[in-house]
Amino acid sequence: MAAGQQQAGKARRLVLTLEKGLTSCAKEATAYGQCVTANIETIGKHACQAQFQAFKACAQQTLKRKCSSK
Repeated sequence: MAAGQQQAGKARRLVLTLEKGLTSCAKEATAYGQCVTANIETIGKHACQAQFQAFKACAQQTLKRKCSSK
């Protein structure tokens, strides 16, 4: 297999891992998205920080479990 094909395969597996891992954080992602949407006119740095941190924590925990179970 060529080096380019190997890289493409690794990238594809990474995307699938991220997709599977982050689907379990849909509630947190939705809350963050709703906050951003509600504040779109005045959005700034640290806006929706609590929602973002909840989403980030969920994603990190989920991906940690997914990666360690391989």
